[in-house]
Amino acid sequence: TNSFIIKKYDFSSIEQIEDIKNELLSRKILIINAKEILQNIDVTKLKRGIEDLKIFLRENGGSMARLGDQYLILTPNRLVKIAN
Repeated sequence: TNSFIIKKYDFSSIEQIEDIKNELLSRKILIINAKEILQNIDVTKLKRGIEDLKIFLRENGGSMARLGDQYLILTPNRLVKIAN
């Protein structure tokens, strides 16, 4: 079956990167609220975490896009595309 679940995800700590990857591997499309992490973390560390996610998404055929100032949308594989 090619079904997916769309899930809102509150991203507040860089330690959540592995959990985000696991959510994507279990066929979830994540709408990530990054407001809290943007306020509480060094930008360099956050950029490293985002880069880690981008590499993971590239390897799995997923994608990432920004939704406004504090939200990201992540798709798990090439079956779900983001149009700009």
